Amino acid sequence: MGKADIHIHTTHSDGMATVEQVFEFVENETDLDLIAITDHDMFDGADEARNLAARRHFRFQVMTGCEITTLEGHLLALGIDKPVRSLQPLDRTIALVHEQGGIVIAPHPMSWMIRSIGRNGLLRIHYHRSDAVHFDGCETLNPSIAGKVVAKQVRDLNRRVLKLAETGGSDSHVLPTIGTAVTQFPGMSADDFCRALADKTTVADGHYWTRAEIRYLASIGPQQMFQSLVLLPGRHIKRAAKSIRR
Repeated sequence: MGKADIHIHTTHSDGMATVEQVFEFVENETDLDLIAITDHDMFDGADEARNLAARRHFRFQVMTGCEITTLEGHLLALGIDKPVRSLQPLDRTIALVHEQGGIVIAPHPMSWMIRSIGRNGLLRIHYHRSDAVHFDGCETLNPSIAGKVVAKQVRDLNRRVLKLAETGGSDSHVLPTIGTAVTQFPGMSADDFCRALADKTTVADGHYWTRAEIRYLASIGPQQMFQSLVLLPGRHIKRAAKSIRR
């Protein structure tokens, strides 16, 4: 069984490690076969990861990705070639990702501690009439406190109603928590992973963050807060200004 961590953030959004640092950590400190860089509303990290993987040989594969902020919460998009604009309706965002041949996963669903797709949104998409509007997977294991508080409800809803392929992702913003939650799948490649999602043969595995891991995250909290509340909005403003000038 292959192992994938498909929910990782870098300094291109509110993560604390560069893409190259993530690659070196995954290569030397984990047994992951597949990763995805999924920065918040920024495709730069995924693009850098794609280019780096093409230039150098690593034992793991890389998928492009982005955690897109929709009007109903965050949406994990994988396997896309270009960014999808944030703050659009959930239905439209899902359709735009699928239009690129990408995959959509509901990350940390139903969590009241972070911007998440709620129960009503999950059910509405589940019963949506358009073939282009559907989830490809549900993150049933997010190791953060935000994921832990609703884990039982998410697993129960997915088992009883949604019946989506289950995924695990570390939602890492720092190196030490990469791989704390993973998606196991038959095979080792990105193609194998996509097939497993479609066949619903994936398994979420890992552990919720330990006290030691939470203490470490708390110790770098101020630094990450600055990254998230000052540096990241600045990047978005510069990007918007550049887009207007074009």
